[in-house]
Amino acid sequence: MASDLEFSDLEELIKLAGGRNSPFFPLIQATSGHHVRMDGTDVVTFGSCDYLGLSQDPRVKEHAVAAIGAFGTNTYGAQVLCGRTVLHDAVERHLARIHRKERALLFPSGMTANIAVITTLAGPGDTVINDRSNHVSLLMGSRLSGAEVRTFLHNDIERLERLLVACRNRRRRLIAVDGLFSADGDFAPLDRIVELADEYDALVVVDEAHSFGVVGPRGLGVADHFGVLDRVDVVVGTMSKAIGSVGGFVVSDAGVHNALRGLAPFYSNSRGAPPAVVGATLASLELIEAEGVGLRARLNKNVQHITSTLRSMGFDLLDTRSHVVPLLVGAEEETLSVARRLRDHGVFLAPFIPPAVPKKRSRLRIGVTATHTSKQCELLFRALEKVAPPIRASARSARIVQSPDRSGSRDCTVIKLGETMEA
Repeated sequence: MASDLEFSDLEELIKLAGGRNSPFFPLIQATSGHHVRMDGTDVVTFGSCDYLGLSQDPRVKEHAVAAIGAFGTNTYGAQVLCGRTVLHDAVERHLARIHRKERALLFPSGMTANIAVITTLAGPGDTVINDRSNHVSLLMGSRLSGAEVRTFLHNDIERLERLLVACRNRRRRLIAVDGLFSADGDFAPLDRIVELADEYDALVVVDEAHSFGVVGPRGLGVADHFGVLDRVDVVVGTMSKAIGSVGGFVVSDAGVHNALRGLAPFYSNSRGAPPAVVGATLASLELIEAEGVGLRARLNKNVQHITSTLRSMGFDLLDTRSHVVPLLVGAEEETLSVARRLRDHGVFLAPFIPPAVPKKRSRLRIGVTATHTSKQCELLFRALEKVAPPIRASARSARIVQSPDRSGSRDCTVIKLGETMEA
């Protein structure tokens, strides 16, 4: 996401975010499941993206240790030379098979994977169209590609179609969207997006970072949820969320795969992921395939419990339909203040302030997991009840001031390389 945040505003927010119990850059000293020692204080975290709890699974840890025993703590170099082990190969084959795509490719992170895809597939003479609520990596990749960049208000399909009509004479059209939007918790309407892509001959790139493993009948993300995975050209994902590891991946046909291997510096000039990381990733993927139905059922039970309870308490959760639960506050100062007070009550939530979200639309993000216990959920409810009145009041004000334009931006943006992005 982007906003009209100025440097002077940023300096003020940095001052507000400092001091005791700052919600930014906390020092993690010990962990035990969701119990975390943070800056010398014990808290229960609802601020992670470990949606299935697999980063703490003993079987995943054992595979990470075994991989070090087999291959050491690092690879010999970039994957294009001597940094690709049988573990890397097994992960890529697994990802390609479960997505029913021809190829998969590993990257250092989901962010680098997104940038690599956009900059490889688009260039001068092309147009990349982004949802304004996309992850910053998709927007960065679009700018770096040298293509014309257009944006549409969040999930505004009518505007997307108008943009496709306007750029139908461009060499190539590329639609880039998050599957599940990380600050809002809602889905991209991929069923409608792929129809427009077919009609206007556009490529579709979907970032399933927050949805892989947890959304859809097979846990493959929002494209799986809508039954359109076979109509999405490129799927990007990350190991740092539900998989409980580190790294990014791209699943595509052989043509895109070969282009990325040969043309994307984020792949060719980056060292292969360390063996421990790839070993953990492979173990998690196998667990998701074998036990994913049960894990997702536990996750969805917690999501239903938390969202229904918080809405009954009067909190504004926007239009979330997932394990990403935004709790709208509004003012940046109040959002940071609430995050501090929650830590005083033993709960950590992740604050989202500009430039991650539009000004006056700041929020706390609750990351629900399959392994949160009912006791931990009750602690969350009690802590929020103690700081609830100012949250509910400021959230209602934010809804009134900002509705209906949730992006905080003007609805017409053309971006060229070197220009400022208005999105």
